Amino acid sequence: MPNRSGELTPAAERQRKSRGTTAVRGKSNPATIPDPDPDWCHAARLMWDSACESGGAAFYESSDYATLWLLCDQIDYLYRTNKDGEAKPRSPEMFKAVLTGLGNLLVSEGDRRKLHIELEKAPDDNPDFLNDLNELLDN
Repeated sequence: MPNRSGELTPAAERQRKSRGTTAVRGKSNPATIPDPDPDWCHAARLMWDSACESGGAAFYESSDYATLWLLCDQIDYLYRTNKDGEAKPRSPEMFKAVLTGLGNLLVSEGDRRKLHIELEKAPDDNPDFLNDLNELLDN
């Protein structure tokens, strides 16, 4: 997966070379982040907020946020009740599809580890750590 500087991680570069493919690089545009639906259930809103606040969101493009929005909307649908206030039966196929989609967005640490992506926490004693990291990635 390319990082913000357009370079492939060492693991991704090795994998690309082993497949004999050529990496195609493009320009990254500023991401447009849609507003979450204010009527989403707690589970959908929790997923939206946590994904948007995670370190992996630094790699998201507008299409990733659109996909996340769609997945959160499906989470909301899964958790909604019918008109009588009774719980609807949840579709295991839809739940699996949502989890697969979230995995494709690398929302969990396990998903990132599969691609050898590790996020580091900013040290508490260095408030400029993220600024320094962003400058490093931009060069």
